[in-house]
This record gives sequence, C-alpha cells and structure tokens, in this order.
Amino acid sequence: MGTNISEYKIKDLLLGQEFSFTKKISSSDVDMFAKLTGDNSPIHMEGRFARERGFKDRVVHGGILVGCISNLVGTRFPGKNSIIQTLEVKFSNPTYIGDALKIHSIVDQISESVGTIILKLTITNIDTSQVLLKSKLQVGFTN
Repeated sequence: MGTNISEYKIKDLLLGQEFSFTKKISSSDVDMFAKLTGDNSPIHMEGRFARERGFKDRVVHGGILVGCISNLVGTRFPGKNSIIQTLEVKFSNPTYIGDALKIHSIVDQISESVGTIILKLTITNIDTSQVLLKSKLQVGFTN
C-alpha cells in the first residue's frame, strides 16, 4: 500500500487541467460495499426486486461512485498531499453491475494562498455515454 500514489503539489496544477481513469463495477464490489456498510437494501442486492421497481437489475450503491471520487483525489489526482474538504454530488442515472465507468475531473479553481482547489467531476458510463454522477469538490493540500 502507498506505492504508485501521485504526489501533485498545488503549484504543479493548472486551471483547466484534466485527469481521468476508468473502473468496471463488479458484483463483488457491490457485495463487499454492502458488507462493509451494512446497506443491504434489496434494490442493491436482489435483481428481481430491482427489476420489479423499473430498474434494469441490481442498482450499484451511490457510495461506490463516491468512493471512486475518493480514489481519484487520494491516490491519483492530486494524490498523496490532498484531502477532500467539501463534496457536492448529484446522481443522474443508475449504475449497474458490469458497467464500465469513466471518472473525469477538471481543475476549475486554484487558490494557492489557502492551499485549495475546486474540481468539477463527472462519472459516465463508457458504453452508453450516460452521465451517472456530477460533482464539485474542494480539495485541500496537506503540504
């Protein structure tokens, strides 16, 4: 743990700078999240229940998508020297097991004097191009 973690400093970043990564959601992701959090709602755990309510299948927990944001900030961009301070999230469409996601961020503001940046972020389904989540977050630097 701790290897391959980016180490951007605020002075390294540019307004408009972008960073993306991809993740495919697996059933074990959903099962482990349910076990970790105790959120075993049938909408997430039972395909039949979800389909009876108009969904294609089991709906992935929104917290898993928020976890992708944490992954981005804590390990990829900016990485080691950063922490999420505020987070606004809007879920637009459901995410399903097997979906391939693109997590894409852009630096919207830089405030070197207080050591923070604002990122705008979207998570999209790579196969359908549907936006699943939009987010705006303030990231503080610890160095």
